[in-house]
Amino acid sequence: MQRTLALLAALLVLPVAAARAEDEDPLAAARAKLRGFEADIQELIDRVSPAVGAVTNFGVILNPKTGEVIMRPRGLGSGTVVTRDGFFLTNVHVVQGAGYITVALPDGVRYPAVLYADTSEGQVKGDIALLKLRGRRDFPYVDWKRGDATKLKPGSFVFAMGNPRGLAYDGTPGVTMGVISGVGRAASNQGLLYVDSIQSDVEINPGNSGGPLFDSRGNFVGINGLMRSRAGRSYSGVGFSIPVNQVRLFMGRLLRDEGGGVGYGFHGLQVRSAGGAKGALVHRILPGSPAEEAGMRRDDIVTKVNGKRVANQSDFQNVVTKLPEGAAIRLGFQRGRKKESIAFRLGSYQKYLEQMGAKKPNQPLPMNERGYLGVQWKEDRGGLRITRVMPGTGAEKVRLKEGDLLLSLDGASIPNAKTLIEILARRSYEERV
Repeated sequence: MQRTLALLAALLVLPVAAARAEDEDPLAAARAKLRGFEADIQELIDRVSPAVGAVTNFGVILNPKTGEVIMRPRGLGSGTVVTRDGFFLTNVHVVQGAGYITVALPDGVRYPAVLYADTSEGQVKGDIALLKLRGRRDFPYVDWKRGDATKLKPGSFVFAMGNPRGLAYDGTPGVTMGVISGVGRAASNQGLLYVDSIQSDVEINPGNSGGPLFDSRGNFVGINGLMRSRAGRSYSGVGFSIPVNQVRLFMGRLLRDEGGGVGYGFHGLQVRSAGGAKGALVHRILPGSPAEEAGMRRDDIVTKVNGKRVANQSDFQNVVTKLPEGAAIRLGFQRGRKKESIAFRLGSYQKYLEQMGAKKPNQPLPMNERGYLGVQWKEDRGGLRITRVMPGTGAEKVRLKEGDLLLSLDGASIPNAKTLIEILARRSYEERV
């Protein structure tokens, strides 16, 4: 009897155990997938993190008697090494007005850097800055030619790396993850315009600006730069990044334009949506602009740009405004009942202003925008004797040395420190001397 009861109990327990095993198998499979996902993400992070750096922007206070400088941190940001020899992408607003710049990498070294070129010139001011790091010949880097932001769709997985709120000051980048919320967005930041940009819910806090956005394969797909936040909050789930495809339009010029930069292209058209997805209506054309000289007229309705359909003002901005000066464009438009097209090259807004008679003001610049030679000095024998050359500065690059005697600057005699200070007060930090 006892044997029969034991056998019956065993038969009753077997289905329950089998059911539990069946329930646990999917859970175990899900856990295994999660572990595999975590391992893949960690492998991606380990692969790209050596090239992600923390930027410190120092303001410079100058002692006019000695040239001695006091450097105080005035801003933090992030960025990415994109070439083996140390070219580094970040935002203009991260390094704007800097007297001295350093970049800390995960190798534990803080490298001096110089602003090489940027996209802040032009009617539309872009937020792409290219730095050059010093102190090493074989930097770790990510490939800026490889990623493709046009493949990103709402829901695509992405992750950002950088220096949020200075927490990665030692060079070890922080990581945040999320998904793409939208593409083709327009936004602005401190007068810098973002067009055809990427919107994501990845956390982008102060200090993340300039840092990289990566896709699920670890490809560099954008530069983080702008967040939307509510009063009293750092982050509200709306961040914007400059697509790497847009960055590539400027990289050739930036790499060969040391000390300068390239602006977003100027066309001279002011447009608004025509209504009913009919196109972008031209309601004003600046006189003497490339568009006017090409033959565009008020009330033309632009329907295509370089073969791409334009349904409204936003479409027009996303296609045209992201192009660099010198880029060729062809506009298809409706003039009355006729369909026509015109081709021309985008111009330089600065050159346009000069042609229209605008002059640069010759007023002293704010302290954080004035030229900085990168040397300390003492007055000596009708000139300024160099007592120290600051590392990573233009002065070091042209091989000025301690003991050299400065006699002139751009042909102007500098017999004393007062004269030099007066000259530098009207020269901005990016100008060549």
